[in-house]
Amino acid sequence: MKLTSIGDEQYLVHAGPSKRVVHGKEETVAYIRSLFRPKTYLLQPHLSLGRISGRPFDIRVMVQRQKSTEPWIITGWLAKLAGPGYVVTNVARSRGKVLPLRKAIAESKIACSPHLLQELRQVSFAIARRLGRAYPNLREVGLDLGLDQQGKIWFIEANFRPAISLFQKLPDKSFYRRIKALRSQPTR
Repeated sequence: MKLTSIGDEQYLVHAGPSKRVVHGKEETVAYIRSLFRPKTYLLQPHLSLGRISGRPFDIRVMVQRQKSTEPWIITGWLAKLAGPGYVVTNVARSRGKVLPLRKAIAESKIACSPHLLQELRQVSFAIARRLGRAYPNLREVGLDLGLDQQGKIWFIEANFRPAISLFQKLPDKSFYRRIKALRSQPTR
């Protein structure tokens, strides 16, 4: 969901594929509450993610290691493209799709550094090393990174039990096979 102030105490609520203008703060809070189950939610500022044909995308980087004393390796990465009309890049929720990362960056026309992929690697390794210190038994993590319209990298979240089915949707199955192979190796 995305909430945008449009002035005069009017708010645009973009939930799923639908948009609605609500008048007044109290009415907006009541409307938003009506859309959710009673549980705790995380609020975060909106990131102006890179776009392909007007649809936002983010990046999933799979980082793994065989055991806690070994270095992290990147075993796969891809772009998650939001479905038409959605603001979230969750492929299942928004009916979006996955793309090879290089293709997504090229199609987005983001003016980014020629070293962007190396920067993505460095950011991913730094996050994985930090998480590995906090969670010594952690062997894999699916990192969701944002790439804004200026080419800046943003850390969105870390998934400690990442589904690898996204990688199976890519035309080239090599990332999927690599992730699965490392996952199936016993810890030494």
